[in-house]
Amino acid sequence: MKGRESREDLRFRLREEAAIEDFGERSLVLLCDALCLREINGASRRMLALLDGTRTVKDIAALLLPSCGEPGTVAEALLRMEEQGIVRRVVEWSTERPERMSEAIYLRNPDVSFRQEGDDGGILYNADTDSLEVLNPTAAAIWSFLSAPRTPAEVAGHLCEVCEGASRAQVEKDVAEFIASMVEKGFIGVVKGPA
Repeated sequence: MKGRESREDLRFRLREEAAIEDFGERSLVLLCDALCLREINGASRRMLALLDGTRTVKDIAALLLPSCGEPGTVAEALLRMEEQGIVRRVVEWSTERPERMSEAIYLRNPDVSFRQEGDDGGILYNADTDSLEVLNPTAAAIWSFLSAPRTPAEVAGHLCEVCEGASRAQVEKDVAEFIASMVEKGFIGVVKGPA
């Protein structure tokens, strides 16, 4: 993937909306904005304790050796926690519309709160602009998938996998329109530099 950082160079931080309670070798992570709990094991908890936004996956793996293994193992665990909404990747990003939108890499604004509304989609709230956005189920799926930096092609590919019967051309058009609108409103940002 052109322009992407190697997995060992990725940096993460615990999401500000997360609260952790330890129970021996297990911990529960409360994701306050989503009102849900995630269970993590002791190795994942030790990784979270080392996240500061400046340490890379490689740095964290070196600090955890031999208990958690190689950088690849640490990267896999942190990427899984990113998908679960526990951690967020540290990247430089902007809300300025790129010249070539189809080639840009996008990420949801980490300061925006999302509340799932059952199977009906969800609601976004951007405290910086004091604005709300109601998402239909497809838009909520895009929002969830943008927990990690993604290109429009990656988003469209994901939607085609989860939405049976959708034409690729229509999905690509809808994804491009949604992303453009959300960038303009400050809900999604454009990743600058490697992601």
